[in-house]
This record gives sequence, structure tokens and C-alpha cells, in this order.
Amino acid sequence: MRSLLISLGALAVIPPVGIGAVPMGTHGRYAVLTCKPRTAAPFATVDFVYGPTETVDDAPAHWWQLEVREKDDDKSEPMFQLQALTARDPLVRSAEPLRFHRYLLRIPETGEVLEYRNVHTDRALLPIWTDFEKHFVPVPVRGSGAQEGVPETCSLLGHVLMLRHVGHNVPFQRFENAKMLNLDRELLVGTSRNFKDKEGHRLPQKPERQNYTYIPFVAEDYPVMIEAGINLYIVSPEQELFVRDEPVFYIRGIGGKSPMKWPADFYRSNYHGSEMFMDEPSIIMVGDELIHKTLRYFSDAAAVIERRVREGYTPDSPARALEGLKVNLGDLRLQYEYPTWETLYETAFYQMRGGVAGIVHEGRYQLEEFDKAVAPYLKTPRKHTAEQMLRWYYAILRGGTRPFGRYWGTAIYGQCDPKIAPDAMKLAYDMGARCLWFWTSDHDHHMPWPEQLELARALKAHAAEHPRPSIASPPPVRDLAVAIPDGYFLSLENLWWVRVLDPKGQNEASARYRRLMRRAFREIEAAFDRGEDFDVTIDDGREITGYRRVVRITDEERG
Repeated sequence: MRSLLISLGALAVIPPVGIGAVPMGTHGRYAVLTCKPRTAAPFATVDFVYGPTETVDDAPAHWWQLEVREKDDDKSEPMFQLQALTARDPLVRSAEPLRFHRYLLRIPETGEVLEYRNVHTDRALLPIWTDFEKHFVPVPVRGSGAQEGVPETCSLLGHVLMLRHVGHNVPFQRFENAKMLNLDRELLVGTSRNFKDKEGHRLPQKPERQNYTYIPFVAEDYPVMIEAGINLYIVSPEQELFVRDEPVFYIRGIGGKSPMKWPADFYRSNYHGSEMFMDEPSIIMVGDELIHKTLRYFSDAAAVIERRVREGYTPDSPARALEGLKVNLGDLRLQYEYPTWETLYETAFYQMRGGVAGIVHEGRYQLEEFDKAVAPYLKTPRKHTAEQMLRWYYAILRGGTRPFGRYWGTAIYGQCDPKIAPDAMKLAYDMGARCLWFWTSDHDHHMPWPEQLELARALKAHAAEHPRPSIASPPPVRDLAVAIPDGYFLSLENLWWVRVLDPKGQNEASARYRRLMRRAFREIEAAFDRGEDFDVTIDDGREITGYRRVVRITDEERG
């Protein structure tokens, strides 16, 4: 218990009040029982200390400390220490959530003391792991007895904790000099790579495409990007040191020459997992000869996309990586959520039905191309504004994710009209996008780094001037939902791979699809003219709520 008696600064004055019936200073020492045969647990002892109570929102809240050691030796440094202020005692079985008010992490090996705060709630921001409270905090098992209010048997990180000792009057010393990280997980601004272009400007892509020279981000680049408003980074182990104690999120592989430390690094609330996105499931499907030479109907495509997402989405990839490093996770199913990065935005609904967390569109927005693609479906061709064009894309993304409580975003590419790009970012923010990203690498796809910074700064200023409600709250009521039949999607692309369509557009299937598209655009163009806020969604039988009007369109001869 030596480290429990060491303060990181002056000892805070704390009243002698504990959690409920358990006095402050009560200490439970646990041994760890491995839950994987013939494999030692990754830590040996766990200490839990009851702290004081304080009032939050006119209700009692409770401080406690969790300390995990690799060895059964009080003289060894803990792997980490966690101090938290919660609405209830975590060592009491309850269906009620813990409701973290404060969350502070100390990692002795690095000397870091960090507090993580959600900028929207001014309360604790927890790590991204699914069921964090269930797996990363000790939970009494069913049937456990108790000694002096301390449960005899708990679970933690996939293993079982066995109570070895109950102590008393252990000083609860609050971490001092903790660095506060105010984090916004509702707006993630970042790029797809951990490098930038050396040129610092656009290269001409005609008459021949040119690639850029790419160089890794260095320490001096990160303050520039953070100041610009970029808060999500893919990093190498070396680059991790530049961001992990900053108010930003980072993504990195778990293994390598400097693997992440289990479990300490996984208690960091700004670690955002090992994958940024699932890459283009719809585009990969279209390019698969086993599919596009055979696939016939729209419903074939919708069904395949849904199932390919379900098959390929790996929310447990961190667990697989840790097991590859021979880390014993016991029965822990370590999972988190991430989106797809996709060109075929029109498949958003089916991807969400496949179970992915969100979708980010590859934004190559060009108004002239949009007007040309839309013209065949309009009674009278018209020139649209950039905002109208963007609202078309975003209505499908938002309408595809909203029924599932999922999120969406856009990624600006080098092919996006530079005059439209700032408005694309701002409007996406205004319409509730969570992810506003940039593509780095590959010839004309690449968005030069100076332009990324400029767009991020413009978005930061816009968000400061136009704060939006939390996207974690129930979404507001919108004006209109345009609902199309299940199995269909509205596409402005060449659908050569949907074989039921006649290349010349003369068969019945082609006529039905034209009717669907024309009816959809009739409603959308009217919404443009009325200035309505609309979504495009799929009518799959569930109740469509949250709209003042729902217009269902069909491909029938009369409808």
C-alpha cells in the first residue's frame, strides 16, 4: 500500500465520510484469479479504496480509487491508478449506471496524471470501450458475500478478484496537479494518415497525374494542428508521445516495437482505438467479380452490402491484437465502434443495418457534375446552389443513420471544388455530422496540408459562432422524410453493375427506377424551394418518426 500513501502534491483536506455504510478509508485488497486455463493473469493484485462523499447536483457522489499491480508486491509501482467520483458505489450490484462525474488517471511509469472531461457535459469522459463500466470497473459477482461491506468476489477485465484483506483508515489522497483534458467526442476533425505533403501546395494533375512527396508529422506540427482545431490523429508509437496528454484523440496500432501497455493505456479516455474506419465496403463489393458479374437486382446489392458490413466489421480488433501479443483477456470481449469510409453514400442505411457505427462520405463535391447527373430526373433542368447539392448528399447520410442512432460525416478530398469545401464542412456541422475529415495521399485524391489547416480553422471559427446542441441528445424534429422502398437506393452513378437495368434504359426495371428517381427529386426539389430541412431514408417497415411530414414514394406505375 506504499503508493496509496504517496501524494502527488499537498494532501487535500477531506472530511471523514465514506460511501454509504462503508467508511472512508476502507481498503479492499484483492488477488486475481485467471479465467484462462494454464495462463497467468496480466496483473496480480487489485486495491480498492473508499474515499469521501461530496454533493453534486444536490445528490451525494462518491470518490474511490482503483489500483492495479502486475506483481504481488507492495513495493512495486502500480500499473495505473484510477480515481473517480461516481453517483453510487461501484462495489454494490445495481442496475443503475455509475454516472461518472470525475475521472482521473495516473500512470506511474510515465509520470502522467490526467483528468478527462467532456466539453458538452462538464463531466467525466470515459474511454470508448463498449460496456466500460461492466468490464473496467470492479463489479461484484452474483452470489458474492461481503466483509465489512466489501464484496468478497468481483470481476475486472475478464478475470475474477478474490478478497484477501479488508483494511481501515487508509488515507485517501486526491491526485493533485492533474492535467485537465477537455475533449469533444461529438466533433472529430482529422486526416486519414500520419503524414503530410512536403510541397505545401497543389500539384497540377493534367496532362498527367502527379503524386506528392509525403513526410511524417513531427513534434512541431502537432501544436499547429491542434490550434487549427484538428482533434483526431492517426499516430505511430513515436508520434503518440506528442498527443496522448493533449486534449485530442488518437488512433494507433496496439502492437509493434513499442506495444501499448495492457491495461494501463486502455484506461486513457482519448485513445480512440486501433482502426479509424472500415474501408469502402460498397465500392469493394462493386469491384468484386464474384459479385458484379452475377448480381442482378437492387435488393441483391442491398442485402450483400448489409451482410458484408456485418462480416467485415471488427469492433473486437483491439482484443485480437492483444491476444496476438499473448495478453490474457480472460472472458473480456474488448470492443469499440468506428464508421465506414465510403464513396457510395447511397448505401448508408444498409450499412447501418449491417451493424457499423457510422458512415463518412468521400467528399468530391462538384456542382456542375451534380447538375448534370440530376438533370435526367427533373421535369425542367435547373442550376442548383452548392448548399442544395450538399443537402442532397447529407440528407441521405443523415436519413440512413438516424433510424439506428448512428452517426455520419464527410471527408474532403483533393477533387472537391476548393470554393465549396469550406461550406461543405460548415453545413455538415450544422446538419449534425460527427466526423469532418480529410484525405491524405494518392495524387489528385490528396488534400494538401495547408488547405486542411485552413478548412479546420474555418470550421473551428464557425462552430464557435454557431454552437449546436449535443448530437448525443435526441435529434430535433425535421420538416420532411422522403422514404423509398426497402431494397432500393437513390444513385447518381452509373449502375452498370445492377444487371436488371437495361444499359439503354428501355426495359421495365429501368422505367421503374426512373419513376422512383423522378418522384424522389420532385419531393426534394420542392423541399429546396420551400427551404425545408429534409432527410432521405428507407421504408423498411419500422415507424418513421421525428419528422413533420413523411412522403413515401414507390416505383409503381401509379404511386
